[in-house]
Amino acid sequence: MARTPSNMMPLGTIAPDFTLPNTVTGDTVTLSDLKSDIATVIMFICNHCPYV
Repeated sequence: MARTPSNMMPLGTIAPDFTLPNTVTGDTVTLSDLKSDIATVIMFICNHCPYV
């Protein structure tokens, strides 16, 4: 597996608006669909990689 440096944003960074497909349902998901008043954690992971 190739070594890839992380591009992590600092904790507390305000998330930019986004629109992405839900890979399970095919529906479109936006930040406003997921956003909470307390905290929102968004993880971009690969759903077929055994190392995730």
